[in-house]
Amino acid sequence: LIGRVCALTKTTSYRGAWEESVSKDSSWIPAVSVTMKTLFAALAYSMILGDTFQSLALSAGYKIPKTVLLPSFTTAVLLPLCLLKNLSSLAPFSLLGSLGMVYTAIAMTIRFIGKAYPAKFTDVAAPAFGTTKGAFLKPSTTILLGMLSTAYMAHFNAPKFYTELKNNTVPRYMTVVSISFAISIALV
Repeated sequence: LIGRVCALTKTTSYRGAWEESVSKDSSWIPAVSVTMKTLFAALAYSMILGDTFQSLALSAGYKIPKTVLLPSFTTAVLLPLCLLKNLSSLAPFSLLGSLGMVYTAIAMTIRFIGKAYPAKFTDVAAPAFGTTKGAFLKPSTTILLGMLSTAYMAHFNAPKFYTELKNNTVPRYMTVVSISFAISIALV
């Protein structure tokens, strides 16, 4: 929908589409929303990578606290990646990530067929965010914010995807989006 609105308003950004279709006075709303969503997504990725590298370090015999590992990894690795103007140098890693997802999907399918997973969903631990008063103010709430943020990760990039699409017509864009969603659903 965002890509379609950008095509109709002949704009190349979420904010520009908002200015043309809603108002210039409130165009700060999508800009702030996208910034906050991106901040929470970066936080979620930092947490995931911090947990991953903490586990790797522990398996190698090193015990590194998260309070040291998370800020260090975020500033030394993620911040420089976020500051890149052109992400084309990361294309090989994108392919590697996609292959990793296909490998994971195949491994999970084999384990599912072999009945390695619990029969009931209730046997699987579900995340708990607390039921006490003020639970939302706890640091563990950042897990929920990260999960919610990643659910809409690519939406603010829709104008860029539409603009960079070769022969960018709305029907062609909708075809690409539909195929992308089908592949994502198949991998999940």
